[in-house]
Amino acid sequence: MHHIGSSIVGTSISVVIASKGRPDFVSETIESLQRQTLKPREIIVVVPSNNDLPAKEWGEEVQYIVGPLGLTSQRNKGIAAIPATVPYVGCFDDDFELKEDYLEQAVAFMNANMSIMGISGRLLAGGGISRQEAKKLIASYQPHEDPRGMFFSRGKHHILFGCNMIIRRAVLNYETFDENLPLYSYGEDYDLSIRLERYGLIGRFHGCVGVHLETPGGRVREVLRGYSFVANNWYFLKKGVMHLPPFMAWTRFWLVCVGKNLWQCLLRLLKGDRSLDWSGRLKGHLLALKDIFLGRCDPRRIEEI
Repeated sequence: MHHIGSSIVGTSISVVIASKGRPDFVSETIESLQRQTLKPREIIVVVPSNNDLPAKEWGEEVQYIVGPLGLTSQRNKGIAAIPATVPYVGCFDDDFELKEDYLEQAVAFMNANMSIMGISGRLLAGGGISRQEAKKLIASYQPHEDPRGMFFSRGKHHILFGCNMIIRRAVLNYETFDENLPLYSYGEDYDLSIRLERYGLIGRFHGCVGVHLETPGGRVREVLRGYSFVANNWYFLKKGVMHLPPFMAWTRFWLVCVGKNLWQCLLRLLKGDRSLDWSGRLKGHLLALKDIFLGRCDPRRIEEI
């Protein structure tokens, strides 16, 4: 692909970053976006309070929205502020580092493939990595593939990665992030991906390259994570969002989402594993199961636990 020597500001893509309690990470991700060969039309940062905003000023192309709390609510608020005439929306986590041609590659690819509704890029690393290491990884990256055959939409690849998503703006008038998934909104990328697939293809495009630092700041208690893992998957099934035929999807829920996860938590507890609060996660699983049997299981219950 021909690369543009100097950065140009495009009208083709705007970016939303939802964040909470990590202004320094937001600043570094904005800087990564400002180094793009195709600059976004605007970067919209959505945070629950003024304390979450970066101290640095960037000018008009970086806008702030203060108010909503919860990943899905924050993303929807950011998307709603983007004009309907902008073809693409990029949703990035606040700790994502992009290769300098990520947006340019994404726009060119989506323009050339009108049947594709959304893409995520190729992650060179995910988790436990510093911003400096991420930059080095990206700088030394040598793509091996021919651009043909770099899009994957089958098997596990048909679910977008929540940390980096490029979605057609027009389809977001019909499908939005589900605000019934509060706080850190476990499974929000799965839920939206399955719904977007009703309109066209969803997949991974290896021409877009980045690194997700997955820095553990602002994370949630394990009891909430354990509850959400069971409750949100239950909720997706109830509303008909599934990637398998219904019988297989319900079977998978009871065997994997419930059975396998309970067993794993118990094993880790018995082994004395201290890597996570396994008793908290187990408690969350059991609370969700109890709520299923009481007929009150709902993703929003984590706001009360």
